[in-house]
Amino acid sequence: MAPGRIRSITHLLIPALIALVGCGSPSAGPGSTATVGPVPTTASPSSTTTSSVISTTTTVPAPITTTAVGELAEIDAEVRVPEGEGRFPAVVLVHGGAWVAGAPSGIRDLAVYLTGEGFLTVNARYQLSDDSSQGFPGALDDIACAVRYAAAHPQSDGTVAIVGHSAGAHLSAVVALTGDLYGEDCPIAGSGVPQRLVGIAGAYDVSRLGFIMIPFFGAGPNAAPDSWQAGNPQRLTDENPDLSSLILIGERDGLVDPSFAEDFNQALLDSGAQSLLEVVQGARHTDLVDPGVVGALIVTWLER
Repeated sequence: MAPGRIRSITHLLIPALIALVGCGSPSAGPGSTATVGPVPTTASPSSTTTSSVISTTTTVPAPITTTAVGELAEIDAEVRVPEGEGRFPAVVLVHGGAWVAGAPSGIRDLAVYLTGEGFLTVNARYQLSDDSSQGFPGALDDIACAVRYAAAHPQSDGTVAIVGHSAGAHLSAVVALTGDLYGEDCPIAGSGVPQRLVGIAGAYDVSRLGFIMIPFFGAGPNAAPDSWQAGNPQRLTDENPDLSSLILIGERDGLVDPSFAEDFNQALLDSGAQSLLEVVQGARHTDLVDPGVVGALIVTWLER
């Protein structure tokens, strides 16, 4: 079958297949259905907790700026700088879209919210599998370059957290663990590895996704084993034990099985890294980019 035909079919089937793949995974351990509780503010970095859905009436501030500043090389991203005197902690945001679709607009509301909370935000565009023969490694090159940009921005304090949703959570996790392997052609010097990761509704073990990932890697795991290994965050957790992570999953996600988040969180802890798993009670897959649902939770974790 022609590659274009495979991509077309995969694009249609990805949401259902991710859910089906999850159904065959190991069952969640004790505590994965804990009762609803308040958002923790002093939880241990290695704990697993649950949080209720925050009110969706949160006011989202208007965008501040959307352009690059000064002599820093421009990248393909929406850049927003908070009002007031810098410097500000930076956040790179990575949208979802099943690796074949999506745009920064998909996570823009969360970017605007975080800017209003005092974070310089870089809402990155990256290479999609439908725009080329494959997404790997081009998508990771783009995101690692966005991390470098965020750290080097004249209004940034040099610290970077990366926040990704769905497919963007998978890509963010790879960059958070091995970002210095990507972005060789980036016009901005520095490290492509952020200090912190917020993974939202991600499928972190690509070996469980099968042919869903062929458009991204350009070939199956037998034909391109090195690429599948390099792009599988579940197998990369030992690469950055200094990483601090917040892993979010919706109780009613409906697309990505919670075991992806649970297994990745455990692998991070086993590597010696700090990681906190949050199950957002009542939240569906698409709810988790709504700043009224996850905004305060993310800000609380970033500011602790």
